[in-house]
Amino acid sequence: MAHWWNGYPWRMVQTNLREIDMANMDAAAYARELKDFGATVVTLNAAGIIASYETALDYQTKSDYLTGDSLGAMIEECHRNGIRVIARTDFSKVRYPIYEQHPDWAYRDRDGNILNYNGDVQCCPNGAYQQEKMLEILKEVLTRFPFDGVFCNMSGFLVVDYSGVYHGPCHCENCRRKFRAKFGLEIPEKDDPQNPDYLKYSAFKGMVTRAQKQRLVETVRAISPEIAINGVDYIRTESGTELGVPQWQLSASSNCRLTVGSDPSRPADNASVDFLGFRYRETSVSPAQMALRQWQNLANAGSTSLYIMGTLGSHSDRSCLEPSRRAFQFYAAHEALYRGLSSAARVLLVHKGLLARSDPEVDGWIRALTAGHIPFDEVKLSDLTPELLAEKEVAVLPDAKMLGDSQAALLDGFVQGGGTLVATGETGLYTQTFQPRAQQALQCIGMKAVREKQHDHASAVFYAAGDSRFPSCQAAPQIAFGSDYLLADYEEGTEKLLPMIPEHPFGPPERCYYTELSGEPGVVIHSYGKGKAVYLPWQVGTFYCQEGYQNTLNVMLDVIGSLCAQPSLAPDLHPTVELTWKKQGEDRVLQLVNASGCFANSYFPPLPMNALRFVLPGRFCSAEAYHGGRVTVETAGERTELVLDRLEEYEIIKLEVEK
Repeated sequence: MAHWWNGYPWRMVQTNLREIDMANMDAAAYARELKDFGATVVTLNAAGIIASYETALDYQTKSDYLTGDSLGAMIEECHRNGIRVIARTDFSKVRYPIYEQHPDWAYRDRDGNILNYNGDVQCCPNGAYQQEKMLEILKEVLTRFPFDGVFCNMSGFLVVDYSGVYHGPCHCENCRRKFRAKFGLEIPEKDDPQNPDYLKYSAFKGMVTRAQKQRLVETVRAISPEIAINGVDYIRTESGTELGVPQWQLSASSNCRLTVGSDPSRPADNASVDFLGFRYRETSVSPAQMALRQWQNLANAGSTSLYIMGTLGSHSDRSCLEPSRRAFQFYAAHEALYRGLSSAARVLLVHKGLLARSDPEVDGWIRALTAGHIPFDEVKLSDLTPELLAEKEVAVLPDAKMLGDSQAALLDGFVQGGGTLVATGETGLYTQTFQPRAQQALQCIGMKAVREKQHDHASAVFYAAGDSRFPSCQAAPQIAFGSDYLLADYEEGTEKLLPMIPEHPFGPPERCYYTELSGEPGVVIHSYGKGKAVYLPWQVGTFYCQEGYQNTLNVMLDVIGSLCAQPSLAPDLHPTVELTWKKQGEDRVLQLVNASGCFANSYFPPLPMNALRFVLPGRFCSAEAYHGGRVTVETAGERTELVLDRLEEYEIIKLEVEK
């Protein structure tokens, strides 16, 4: 059954309305601003911490500012202007007077203290508020108003407040009782993946969260199957910044790829956050940064998404509105270009999943593949399926230490059937509960035994001179790799490349030379069935992410290009230009995002580029650029050479296949 969101042109504006915004709300103006901006969907505040309507429930605090146009009038005006409306709810907290009536609903730290932030008290997912009352609130708001979707903000077990203060796992009586009943254990004092009890606690949180989500879905579906649910029918992620947290300039691209990688049928709503961070909600990020995120969204998911405080009309810092408007309105004018797109990439990057904000080993590979103009998709290890692998030629598994037996069997089967697996670091050496394995989980790697996990290298490097399989490394043949290395024994017939130059003096200068090669490999190749595994017993992605040297990038691109036979689609293109390669039926769509304006952690308008050349797989009879450029095509064999005369901030090119 098709739903309204299937194939819908997704141009989202999330207006996080403050209480005071409802005091003088003009519903007609609100909707008109959205339509003029190019929006097709809006998320607005409805229920939870504050009810933006006349609620009849005494455990939901009604706003004191309901003097402007009503929530119902806002929805009606949006619908009149062709804009779908999603209810933003937040059941993570209640106002203090409600907590006083129901103290058992609250989160408690290990000392029994509640978390009271500006009069809002954090609630626990195991308390009756989130177990029962939130469902009653949803029933009220979704039956009273004709919402098209629902988004539940900040759900789950939260351990950090808005000031970034860590408070640890919830120790309320509900959590403690249920965890004891399930595992016979006390809740760990802190989040520590090295603690076996914490891994059980993580499993416990997962069970609680999944059960809660199932109740929510059943509640909403009973009201109407045409209410889109975040995390089920569409996927909302965020590209934002926070003071003191390193910025990730490829955030929007990666978030979108992860969403469509697991299920391309669901809209990918990657919210481009307007403000600097929690402390500065009224101050926008750099305009060029916002533009970059929107073009990344469009290039990787065929959607745009903006997240602001207040309304489009009342938002005081307007510096980032115009950059977003450009992307929204370009999409609105060319909807057909984005309809029915699917990935034509042959490389799949698999995320292992971490508690941390980022994974430097994965991020390093994202940077390398992007700079090398090698199209790729991304997927979480937990979402990996045989169907996804069947569409790919290469899977990259960066330092996925914890692998389940079924996951290892899936990847071994991929290689056995003819695929190529690239793995790094300690991939496959632990179970999913972080217990050391007696042997490597992946048979395809050809590892017999681990001799030693070394963490003390200071001057050792790998040596690439004379090896034609590493053409990019010949001018700089000594490959630095950092301190960590996995010393292992491999099956007979395994090919060992890039021999190690062992530790040697690095001071004084007169003593800085080496005299031997140890023979320990930087790259191992093992044939398995019809395919092969390429294993790097070090964390090449992490080293590149942290240090950023061309020396490391050369190795990564030679591994993908030479050893895995995945050539660059634009060998001469500047590394700061991101390239995506999509299918639209038999035709192809090439998109380019110019990130040349990124300078350290600052963002400026990108530099225009001229005479860009691409070597594309397939024979195409014609091509057309839609964002200001002009193209020429020439076929040769089974490839097509395309030249784009000029690239500004973004371009999309449709290529028609030769019949």
